[in-house]
Amino acid sequence: MKAAISGETLGSVMKLEDILSVFQRNGIRFIEIWPENIPVKAGKTLVHKRLYANRDVEKAKQILDRYQTEVACVCFGAGFDKELAADPTLFAAELERAVETAYQLGAKVVNHYCYHVAMEKDVPFFKLKPYYERAIRKAEQRKIYLALENEAHDITQSPEGMKAFVEYMDSEYFQTNFDATNYYQAGYEGFPYAYEVLKEHIVHVHIKNGCFYHPEFGHEEQCRGRKMTGRFAGSEIYYPYMQDGAVNIDGLLRRLERDGYTGFCTMEPHTTPEKCMDFYREETAYLRERGIE
Repeated sequence: MKAAISGETLGSVMKLEDILSVFQRNGIRFIEIWPENIPVKAGKTLVHKRLYANRDVEKAKQILDRYQTEVACVCFGAGFDKELAADPTLFAAELERAVETAYQLGAKVVNHYCYHVAMEKDVPFFKLKPYYERAIRKAEQRKIYLALENEAHDITQSPEGMKAFVEYMDSEYFQTNFDATNYYQAGYEGFPYAYEVLKEHIVHVHIKNGCFYHPEFGHEEQCRGRKMTGRFAGSEIYYPYMQDGAVNIDGLLRRLERDGYTGFCTMEPHTTPEKCMDFYREETAYLRERGIE
């Protein structure tokens, strides 16, 4: 297994060069890249911050090479934007573009989200096919995995729901990005239960942790997330260091190794750009202690 860091948190305040410099100081050689990490092409107008349209992928490659950093995964977050999610034709075309961007950058995975595409648990799967069929064809051609990440507020909130959706899409290259803490946020046991349900479909892993938000215990406002759902509905989730929360991250890492997982474990601190520096320091040290570099 290899360690990576998401470029999302710093993407709003730093250029790619500066982000990679931070990662380099923490000994991390792999980035999970987001559209905002890639510069806009000279003379072009930014189409949307969540899209790869008009992004200068070649320039990004040059910067990555200069910092000896590889792309672990390309992220496509259009599902978090209501307008983009309401247009299946645009969404499909831009997800296909994300697959091609991954191919250009040498990544084998595109992490993506349903979210506003399907916020209700009972949306018929056939209605979602127009969002994904075009990208699946491109993914099969390029041998790039489309890894759908589970979220606590959409159709993927349960491990059974995720499994059913992935199997309905019926492609070797449409699988899941496993986030145990997102299952916890939805009221499910992230590990071992959700892992056991989904292990045959996992092609990418996000590593973070969560717990109930109790300010009297010293938890900080900048590490508080959205409301929890399911059996924990009404509570708020707080994101501590990955070794300090309610989710059994130690057990998950051991099981991944035992089961032969050789992909990436991506750290994605859910906090402010200033606070995430502490997360990088603490969490890279934690992963190194477990043999994940």
